[in-house]
Amino acid sequence: MAPGARAVVFDLDGTLVDSAPDITRALNTALAAQSLPPVTADQVRGLLGEGARALVGRALALAGGSEAGVDTALADYTTAYTADPVAETTLYADAGDAVAELHAHGVRIGVCTNKRSALAHRVLHHTGLAGAVDAVVGIDEVSAGKPDPEHLRTAFDRLEVPPSESLYVGDTAIDAETAKRVGVDYVHVAWGHVGEHTVIERFHELFERIRPA
Repeated sequence: MAPGARAVVFDLDGTLVDSAPDITRALNTALAAQSLPPVTADQVRGLLGEGARALVGRALALAGGSEAGVDTALADYTTAYTADPVAETTLYADAGDAVAELHAHGVRIGVCTNKRSALAHRVLHHTGLAGAVDAVVGIDEVSAGKPDPEHLRTAFDRLEVPPSESLYVGDTAIDAETAKRVGVDYVHVAWGHVGEHTVIERFHELFERIRPA
């Protein structure tokens, strides 16, 4: 392993985990309550990244609903998703083995997500990642979520490693913009939104940028 980063912070939904099936089910519960047609998991994957309110607003628009229904739909979505957020959520690629191995080599691991922290912890426990994650910063723990740079900076502060000695891994243009604002090297997963970024196909590729313990 080449000398490099001492910490890696990951986005969660769409990067480490495919939570779209569970999110889709909850969204469709909210849409059905307004007599609107369902959305698909593939459609939802393209809507993730800016937090629940933005997600619900976009899903509502996609289904032909009114902006006036966002608050009600958000409440219905939140109730449905909180009740069962991990029934079908799975890991992407080699996330489980790679994150555990990074952690075992002394690399500090963080998660910076526009999901609420309690839900993020449930997802991490369900997927077996929790034991290798040193810090989780959800959108409810900061004044503004990504791309506000303070969100990601808070994760590095908790890991006690500066951005200059770290990596951030994500899947959206929002993640890339957040990394740019913070000044941390950014890596984009191949299954994420299309963009001009350094792309990895598997998480073990991160070892080329990590300093061993």
